[in-house]
Amino acid sequence: MMPTEIPMNSNLKPSDVSLAQQQQADHVGKRKERDQGKTICEDMEVGKSNSQCGMKHSKPNDALEYKDDLIPISTLFAKPHKAQVKISGSGKYLAWLSRGRSVDDPLDDNGVMNIFCKDLETSQIKQLTFAKERDACSHFIFNADETEILFLQEIRRGSESYHLFALEIVPFFDETEVEEKKEPNPRNLIKDPRMTCGIGFVGGVQLWTSVKSPREVYVSTAEIGPFSLFWHVSRINIDTKECVLVQQNVMSSSLSRWQFILKTGLALLCSWFDPPTVPLQWFPDDEMQFRGCIQIDLVNLGICFCARGRKEQQFKTLHSCTFENSNMDLIGSSGGAGTARMDFSRSSSEADTVDIHLCALTGKLASDTTTYDRFCVTTGEHISRLAGNNEKSDITGFVINRKTNQPQFVRYDSGKQTTEVFSGQGRGESNHTQPDEDVFLVDDLEHIGNYFAQSMAYSIISCTSKNDVWVIYAEADRGQQKCEGSPGGYFLFNRYSKGATSTAQTTQDSSPQIERKIELMFPSRPELKGHLLGEMKPLRVTVSDGEEILCYLSEPADEEHVNPPLIMMIHGGPQARDTWGFNPLVQLLCNRGFRVMQVNYRGSTGFGARFIQIGMDGAFCKLLQQDITDVATYVINEGLCAKNRLAIIGGSFGGYSALHGLTFQPDLYKCCVAICPLTAVGAADEQSKKSFSGSPLIKKYWQRVFGENVSYNKKFAMDASPLYNTDNIRNMASVAIYHGVDDPRAPIGHSRKFVEKLKERNIKGEFVSFSGEGHGISKEENRLFMYHRIEKFLCGQFELSIRCGDDDRWVNNTASVEWSNSAGGD
Repeated sequence: MMPTEIPMNSNLKPSDVSLAQQQQADHVGKRKERDQGKTICEDMEVGKSNSQCGMKHSKPNDALEYKDDLIPISTLFAKPHKAQVKISGSGKYLAWLSRGRSVDDPLDDNGVMNIFCKDLETSQIKQLTFAKERDACSHFIFNADETEILFLQEIRRGSESYHLFALEIVPFFDETEVEEKKEPNPRNLIKDPRMTCGIGFVGGVQLWTSVKSPREVYVSTAEIGPFSLFWHVSRINIDTKECVLVQQNVMSSSLSRWQFILKTGLALLCSWFDPPTVPLQWFPDDEMQFRGCIQIDLVNLGICFCARGRKEQQFKTLHSCTFENSNMDLIGSSGGAGTARMDFSRSSSEADTVDIHLCALTGKLASDTTTYDRFCVTTGEHISRLAGNNEKSDITGFVINRKTNQPQFVRYDSGKQTTEVFSGQGRGESNHTQPDEDVFLVDDLEHIGNYFAQSMAYSIISCTSKNDVWVIYAEADRGQQKCEGSPGGYFLFNRYSKGATSTAQTTQDSSPQIERKIELMFPSRPELKGHLLGEMKPLRVTVSDGEEILCYLSEPADEEHVNPPLIMMIHGGPQARDTWGFNPLVQLLCNRGFRVMQVNYRGSTGFGARFIQIGMDGAFCKLLQQDITDVATYVINEGLCAKNRLAIIGGSFGGYSALHGLTFQPDLYKCCVAICPLTAVGAADEQSKKSFSGSPLIKKYWQRVFGENVSYNKKFAMDASPLYNTDNIRNMASVAIYHGVDDPRAPIGHSRKFVEKLKERNIKGEFVSFSGEGHGISKEENRLFMYHRIEKFLCGQFELSIRCGDDDRWVNNTASVEWSNSAGGD
């Protein structure tokens, strides 16, 4: 459903509402009336109606009123009302992503996310981008003087290659400069069409601005292709688009690549020859000198944390770890997901130190989970440990002080996300948080924690330079009164009373007088108000070899639903994880009458290096899959699901696990759903040269995941591949597969070959491809159509109700149903 952009908060005046916005609000109201009037399919083919299922909902919050109905697909899977909310450094502007209006048709509901901006002084809201075919951006920031918004946009949907754009803010709020309905034209700052920047297949976002040079932006750049993860750093002038290389990667030219390959070959032949390393991620100091980097070798995938002095040219290794002792949470398994960081002391500081988020499973810095440690850049000496040593969780994120660009909070997640104050341990005024400030930060967190109680997890996602106003995103598994019935919402936290800018107001007795204020700016999914959602509970399951696995069990909102079927939902990665909170697919399944079990199998990130490593070197097809099987057996033994009422679903590597379960545990699952799956692995994968643009780094990583046998021995690889074991699938089983045609990670050939094998055996199922999509389905009409097909498939298998009559919401999809033979999808 398309939400109106009008009601951000109570100080928005009626005079600010344009006629187009009023028309849009009327349009949304009519759509709500239409959705509420939908009927439920009660065909014999898809099963029972609500009345037959005894729908009697538990109400998690008595202050909210709930509807007894099936939630529309579009309500759950349409893009959120707001996303990526950020406040500018001065506190003048608030910007976010939201479903945008077309310049030509203000009622156009195309499900494309655009950038909006609000002037907090005048309460004016303006739409800044008018993308029509795909989301305007993947990531955005304000430039240093707040005159521009800089954003990264995919060159082509699903390509995972990006260009950097700039868009002026001020003219939008000066009515004399902007004509009515004039469509703005963001400036592409990347002149070379062969270049990608900012975000890669792995690693963090590499995009920086500087107060000292506000008309310049620094960004990682590389040529699209196999070496695109080996970044340079470029400085780009926002006005002229002049691009200057300020930090060159050793893989910058054909000659240097051949030299690197030669040295790597020598290291493979001679154990005494150290393999060369190549920079994977860069880190600047406060003068925008790129003095830190993470380097990696392509022989053993060893990781080095390197830095150099203020006047030095050569990098020195401050800390290193082997691949066996590394933690992939630092690098991340998807673009922008890495949590690694290096923070240098300020240029005014006498000591040249750097703080590093690192992993060290062995040695004097040994800790199973990630830590944040200080080193002397000059001597390479380890000085102190600043944060970490959490027994159950890695550091999953940092909250940065905008003025100092240093951490003030760290986040952990051992079941539900928590935030703790980071103390700089004497870093001083120009660096980390001062000791007296720590006291108030602790009080701030206590105030925020009390406000959200235990019912919501929260993240501080953006702060002003004065650190007096924070943007907080809070989320739960179900609708919350604080979010006006939405599971999540964006809040503005004013730390000081009456707009004070000092840390504390004091009285005669010198006691601080702080009046903190939290207010909801807007719910993230207001369309979910009134819909009863399923409860998600963290659950730890001990598997057959004694490992403890964190799972999340979600229950149907219908407490009296008799013998509900259960879906095993398997995350991708494998170096990724599931977290507690709102999940639209979980809620779709719960709403239709399923239990859902999510499994953080061994190899999942966030739980320490040891837990990741026991999921590597061939465990992906054995012990990792055994974890999933053990949890499935657990739910049956505990009476959570009958033997014949279990299904499995997953995407990417989770899709491989879903097909693996149906293939190698044929008596356990009735059916499976796989989204963009791998079907052949290691030496049996004929598509491997196409995966990840042929990146040698990613290829080496997967070799370590698969282990030597699967990577180099075709027989072992075929034994681990669902594609070559379809004869194991029961004749009565059903399979549904969905895949993007332009998938750069798991090429669609994986799925097409698997489907041909299913056809030969006359297995029931369906295969749907989506043109213009990559690894994952992002266009809204495609997402809605895909989840509608998944709903029909799974509910058809277990004779549960589905919702009909919403087809107009995905009429413009790019799907092709390449195969379907009455498995519940038709």
